[in-house]
Amino acid sequence: MALDTRLRIALRQPPIIQLDSEFVTGRMIDLLLETYVLLGFKTPVKEDVSVLAAKLVSDIYENCGFLRLEEISICFELGAQEQFGDYIGLNYRTFHKWLKGYKNSDLRYRVIKQIEQEKELKVLPAVSREYNEEKMNLLIIRRFHEYKNCPDLEIPLASILYKDLQSRGFIRNSLEEKLNAMAQFSRWRPQNTLHISEDDRQAMIKLKAQEWLLKQYFNSLVRLPFES
Repeated sequence: MALDTRLRIALRQPPIIQLDSEFVTGRMIDLLLETYVLLGFKTPVKEDVSVLAAKLVSDIYENCGFLRLEEISICFELGAQEQFGDYIGLNYRTFHKWLKGYKNSDLRYRVIKQIEQEKELKVLPAVSREYNEEKMNLLIIRRFHEYKNCPDLEIPLASILYKDLQSRGFIRNSLEEKLNAMAQFSRWRPQNTLHISEDDRQAMIKLKAQEWLLKQYFNSLVRLPFES
């Protein structure tokens, strides 16, 4: 599962500050042990890990209780990949550095901003059709050029852009083309242990298919038809 998607799902969970500290500590112990195994370090005795987990949980409640448990899992995975700089040994200082790096990361900021933007689109007051089209065109133009510059990146709000272009007749995918796009992602499942319902899985497949179709549309163009 793409990190952005995992983080979106994680942000639906209650923040750690709302959870029982014993439960959070137990999960932290599991995450620490998983990280040791992931990096090929010798697994320490559980008593030592418990001391480290208790200290980390205490810091989290005090300084970043707004984080979700699944965010900690993402944080440790990224830290193990050295996304937050080099590390020397798995110790309190390293894990604290990872948490600080994740909390201020571009990934978290970007996903939260996307969620906020989507909420704003839903609550905006009614305005003229022309105004809506103008603002949507500007957004699509920006996403179009971002994609052209970096075609390997995901397109933020791809589903919303696809639906708008389709409703205005710019994209005209047949039912067969849509089904073929869905089929490409039919085997998609989360790559971690995070539980996801079949309804959510199918929704993710649809989003991936819509983004893929949007990219195909972008690939077919040198310039958008409404670009001045």
